[in-house]
Amino acid sequence: MLNGAQDGGGARTGSGIINLTLTGNTFTFSGSFSGLSGTVNNGGFHIHAPAPAGVNANVLYGLFPSITFDAGNRSGTINGSQTLVAGQLGFDIPTQLSQLNGGLWYFNIHTSTFGGGEIRGQILPVPEPSTLALAALGLGGLVIWKVRRRAV
Repeated sequence: MLNGAQDGGGARTGSGIINLTLTGNTFTFSGSFSGLSGTVNNGGFHIHAPAPAGVNANVLYGLFPSITFDAGNRSGTINGSQTLVAGQLGFDIPTQLSQLNGGLWYFNIHTSTFGGGEIRGQILPVPEPSTLALAALGLGGLVIWKVRRRAV
């Protein structure tokens, strides 16, 4: 989720949602944004890192996605992909993956009104449903084992 409050609040009006999927060393992203107070700057879509929520960081990846704008260039859809590159801001790929999985990357959309960024969204990991199912199965097995052990 991207919004102006994550990028400093004030008169920032936009919002959006972008999904990122990591496969190997390549991530793909897609989503939408709307309600921006200014037009999106040329090359104004980035991933910044490393920083927790509320803290600013340098651009790690300047992204050049496919953007389809609605009337006024203040809303639209976005999609693209990027392969991780060793040496970005001095970070090797394992460090970048650790930062990404640790929630230390964020999307930022820069506009003509807010050149430093109008909306921002921290990229947070979401476990795959299969991971949750395996965890529940393991916990269930542990409970059954514990109950059986007490009965013996």
